[in-house]
Amino acid sequence: MITDRKRQTLKTEANAAGKFAVVGVVATLIHATVAGFLLESGLLPPMLANFAGFLVAFGVSFSGHFYWSFSHLRQEKTALKAMLRFLLIAASGFTLNSSVLALWLNLTPWPDLLGLMVSIAIVPSLTFIGTRFWAFSHPEVDP
Repeated sequence: MITDRKRQTLKTEANAAGKFAVVGVVATLIHATVAGFLLESGLLPPMLANFAGFLVAFGVSFSGHFYWSFSHLRQEKTALKAMLRFLLIAASGFTLNSSVLALWLNLTPWPDLLGLMVSIAIVPSLTFIGTRFWAFSHPEVDP
C-alpha cells in the first residue's frame, strides 16, 4: 500500500524529472544554437564552437535546475557546492559529447553540423541521475 508520504514523494520526484527535462531541452537548444551559429558562421571550428555552446548552456542549465527543477532540495548556502558538483557532471557529459563529435569529424564524411547535433543530443539523458542524487542532494536537515 502506498502511504500519503510515499505518494507525495513520488509526485515530487516526477515533477522534478519533468522540470529537469524542460530545462534540459532548453539548455540543449541553446547549446545547439550557439554552437551551430558559431560553426556555420565560420567564427569557430567545430570543437571550439561546441565548447562555447556548452559554456552558455551550462549557465542556463545550472540556474534552471538549482532554482526550479530541484528547488525542493535547495538548502541555505548550498549553491557553490551544488554548482561544483553539477560542473563535474556537466564536464563529464561534455567530455562524452566532445569524444562523440571528434569521432564523427574524423570517421564520417557527413556534415560537421549533423555531427554536432548528434553529439549534443546523446548526453542530456545520461545526466539526470547524477544531478538529482548527487549534485543537488544534501543531507536532510530536521526542523
